Amino acid sequence: MSEPPVSAASVVWVVDDSRLQGEVCRDALATAYDVKVFEGGSAMLEALALGEPPQLLILDWHMPDMSGVEVCRFVRKTLDSARLPILILTATRTSESLLEALAAGANDFVRKPFLSPELNARAAALMRSASLHSKLLAVEQQLRVEADFRERFMGMLAHDLRQPLNAIFMANIALSAALDGSGLAATAQLQSRAAERMKRMIAELLDFTRIRPETGMPIQRAVTDLAATVRSVLAEVQAAHVERVLDLEVRGTCVGDWDPDRLAQICSNLFGNALEHGQAGAPVTVLLDGSHAELVELSVSNVGKPILPEALPQLFLPFRRSRGHTRGGVGLGLYIVEQIVNGHGGSITVHSDEHATRFVVRLPRR
Repeated sequence: MSEPPVSAASVVWVVDDSRLQGEVCRDALATAYDVKVFEGGSAMLEALALGEPPQLLILDWHMPDMSGVEVCRFVRKTLDSARLPILILTATRTSESLLEALAAGANDFVRKPFLSPELNARAAALMRSASLHSKLLAVEQQLRVEADFRERFMGMLAHDLRQPLNAIFMANIALSAALDGSGLAATAQLQSRAAERMKRMIAELLDFTRIRPETGMPIQRAVTDLAATVRSVLAEVQAAHVERVLDLEVRGTCVGDWDPDRLAQICSNLFGNALEHGQAGAPVTVLLDGSHAELVELSVSNVGKPILPEALPQLFLPFRRSRGHTRGGVGLGLYIVEQIVNGHGGSITVHSDEHATRFVVRLPRR
């Protein structure tokens, strides 16, 4: 892809206390740019405060009122190097001085006496970079607007879907009671299970829209007993799978500064996955270890077909679903689990072989 051309109307400000040197610089750049010369840093800063900045600022290093480096530091308080590139003109040959200029915020430098082709080439390169950065900022802003629109749309859609979904749940409860003992009761229960899967999909999509690349999953911390959360979720899962065995072992104290609702999501997802992918007659083993002073470890194990080694790196990616997946959802469960764990400053790992598949979550207490 070719670089965008530099506009012939691009404005360049030259600051040099020597009128002769300023005019030499103007002559060198006049064929391509609209050049304005200032005889001191104070005059330039006053013009900058009253109007729009130029596309490029060229500063002489040695000036009596303010040096080029001092002007550069002052400008950088309000304008970054992408929005206003700065080129330093200097006769110095020491690397220390050039490093000082770059540290002050200069983008580049040209040694005096300069050649006109070199000055034009460096000016053009700096303005191309600034132009590309400006376009990237515009694209980023557009993407943020589109992402915000999608999030609002998903939120509205989920809210609107929940209302008829709740009506389905209520109707099925009444229908199951009326049809109790008849062959049609199984049909009502089937509808309820389908509605429950839809509810889970909506919840996963809503959580997905809340995750931000910069901040991750939002976490609301409070003093939480993870053992109580695990027992509560385990009781709910056991009630829905009375034929399965779920073993729980708790060691030590499992209190920390966590988001209790988000931890319940972790437990529900890992317990459900273990039941789904484990052998029907084998127990699901849950170990909660609070014997460490700084962290609590949650381990969920099941016996079943091992996860292929090449599939392990992709296990926590969004919209990835394993073969034979039956719980419903859109392939966001483990991705959301990882985001919640990361939001707490913790870690999650998985090990799978012919003996068992084991997920381990480590959460720092504070």
